[in-house]
Amino acid sequence: ASPWHLPPWRSPEKRLTAPLLRAMWAVIGVGRAPCLLSLLALLVACASAASSVSIATFDGTNATTWPWQAVNDPVMGGQSTSHFKVDADRKLGIWDGEVKIVPFLHAPGFCNVMSPGLHKKANFPNLSGTSGLVARLRATAGLTKFDVMLMTRGARHLLQEGAYVANITLSSEMADHFVPWSAFVCTHYGQRVNWCPDLTTQLAQVDSVSFGTAFPGTAGKFHVEIESLVAGKSRQSPAAAAPTVPSQAEVEMADFGGSAPHQWHSENDPVMGGQSSSSFAVGDGFGIYKGSCRIVPKLSAPGFTIAMTETPLKGHFPDVSSMDGLLLGLRNAGGNITSFKVAFCDSRINWWRCQFQTFKADFDLPASADFKEVFVPWFAFSDKWDASTGKHTAEEPPTASSLRSVTQLQLWTEGVLGDFEVHVKYIKAVKRSKMVAQLQMLV
Repeated sequence: ASPWHLPPWRSPEKRLTAPLLRAMWAVIGVGRAPCLLSLLALLVACASAASSVSIATFDGTNATTWPWQAVNDPVMGGQSTSHFKVDADRKLGIWDGEVKIVPFLHAPGFCNVMSPGLHKKANFPNLSGTSGLVARLRATAGLTKFDVMLMTRGARHLLQEGAYVANITLSSEMADHFVPWSAFVCTHYGQRVNWCPDLTTQLAQVDSVSFGTAFPGTAGKFHVEIESLVAGKSRQSPAAAAPTVPSQAEVEMADFGGSAPHQWHSENDPVMGGQSSSSFAVGDGFGIYKGSCRIVPKLSAPGFTIAMTETPLKGHFPDVSSMDGLLLGLRNAGGNITSFKVAFCDSRINWWRCQFQTFKADFDLPASADFKEVFVPWFAFSDKWDASTGKHTAEEPPTASSLRSVTQLQLWTEGVLGDFEVHVKYIKAVKRSKMVAQLQMLV
């Protein structure tokens, strides 16, 4: 059995108290060594149990049995479907369904399974003193990337309610997936917000728990089997020794191999009769951003094109505040343009102003037959720049709060004249120690 699964007599409300243990010591006496050893073993077991709290199971235990409800994408004509049931014989929660493309958005929707249900609240156990969640589950078919979510009584702002969200990647084997509290970010309708209290201050106020398909994610069918949800400390569980959160040296933000999928598209200069053009397509494991940057007649200067991820209202990226900059895996496959810009928005920027209030930085990418890595440190970015040229007017790099709430990534061709074709393999946030000697560092 998993070390996280607590039998009923080890539930939080029935743990042995210190006075009871002292009384047992007095009864046993110091002359009964075998009994003393047994008591010490019991003490160790109780101490281990005391630092974990069982939240939800499907084995019929009253304290951890909750109602669950499948909730699917209701917005913009969403067509995703899912269903939930309890397999009493196997003591599992069974959640399966299919994420489908939302026609209006031309992007995948989502499916969630919530306890106690949509717009419903419950008094879950006090999770204080623990260091994260351990979800024991598996995905036996289809999608493998999911979210685990918590809502609390204190994560509210005016009429808005926040949800703390973290990513997990499942396999076909039933396993414990440990997610530290630090891996959760607060969101409101899928968009990161900064008004939620730190999750560690909310652990006594949890009133809803959920699992969801990764958003933004991919379309497809899925079948998930859930055994239990526990709050505990990672040192207790050998099975949880390999967390599913990103490593400390790098954080994947976007790729085309399935690890960090996003919906990319391109836009061109809309003002003053701009005539630049571009497109974005997906190749074999990389994105293809190509086009032409042309003179805007009324400005007598080159215009711009942009490749960008989905709208900031839907964009969801990990916390990169502990990293030192972006690492771009790119290839300049054609054209005469070799100077580009990389940019990103955060949740503090209103989504309709994102395009012209991003944090932006320059980089060079010489033509090459091979992919190259380009490192751009955070201090090279600024959200103060000229709208006609993209050049910085002041140096104001992103703060930690901005790096915790990235909502969109962008690649710009701006202020240059000619043709280009850039292949995008990945965008990561990395520490300097992750860089290799051949990185091109342009500040």
